[in-house]
Amino acid sequence: MSGTTRGIAVLLMCVACASRVAAQATDNLEARGERQRVFKLQQAEAKAAAAQRRAGARIGRGRIGGQAEASETVSRTVRLEPGGTFDLSNAVGDVTITGGSGSEANIKAIKTVRAISGERAHVVLPMIRVEIAERGGNVEVRTVHPARAMGRVDATVDYVVTLPENANLILRSTSGNFTVQRMASDELSANTVSGNVTLSDLKSRLLDLHSVMGNLLLRDIDARRALVQSTAGNVEYAGRFQRTGRYQLQTHGGNIRVTPSGNPGLDLDAMTYSGDVRSDFVLRGLRERPAGPRGARAQKFLRGTVGDAGAMLTMSSFSGNIVLVKPETP
Repeated sequence: MSGTTRGIAVLLMCVACASRVAAQATDNLEARGERQRVFKLQQAEAKAAAAQRRAGARIGRGRIGGQAEASETVSRTVRLEPGGTFDLSNAVGDVTITGGSGSEANIKAIKTVRAISGERAHVVLPMIRVEIAERGGNVEVRTVHPARAMGRVDATVDYVVTLPENANLILRSTSGNFTVQRMASDELSANTVSGNVTLSDLKSRLLDLHSVMGNLLLRDIDARRALVQSTAGNVEYAGRFQRTGRYQLQTHGGNIRVTPSGNPGLDLDAMTYSGDVRSDFVLRGLRERPAGPRGARAQKFLRGTVGDAGAMLTMSSFSGNIVLVKPETP
């Protein structure tokens, strides 16, 4: 072997040794880095657990479903003039309103925050504000969420409200149920995206109710005009139909069930595309819609009158059933 060849072989052996040493050093460095990351993670988890225990002691609540929970109740009493309007706008949470006597509105708002740690929940909780304002005999209530500070936080505000029974109502919500009972208002308007609207023992000149994915349930109702619309939910209406009253009930994917009270006088117009339509009342002048083009799917249609036909009742659904039923006798 020549001197040059031996020199090259020695050089290659040196390079190989250096590579093994470098690889071993890299492995050791990565192992140390991994141990450091694990240690830091354990420290962070221990710190979070300690913060959770401290926050839990401050807010008096533990973890719910793997999350920490903090809550606070805001209560206020304000004046609401007779015939005044109670206007409430909420993002997420249920609203229950009950009619009472006097001229005051008693408002209780329960704020609840769920977060990954009690410390986080405790920090976000005061950022959610309940703003209540008296304006010219009316009352406005607004829930304000700090969008930028929310992060991975679940926050709701539930309301329990007692109003003078003759107050008008304007209710708006993104996700939450509305329950209204024992009211005698002139106008009641409720709009929600994913919540149910339930009215009971209520008298009103005008009802205007809308929900995208929720049910609209009206029981023991006495209204002169009603527009009740849901996209995917069911509609139920039980109550008195006033002479010359106008009632429009609509849903796209849900069912409609109507139970008139007393001796109703109705001019009925009901239509569904792929559901069924039925009436427990004998309809006078029962008519069917003329057949459509050949090959077109026939719509189910029912039209006729009950009693003096004083009230006009229109019901429509795309894929749901429609039924007009007699109330059960005690």
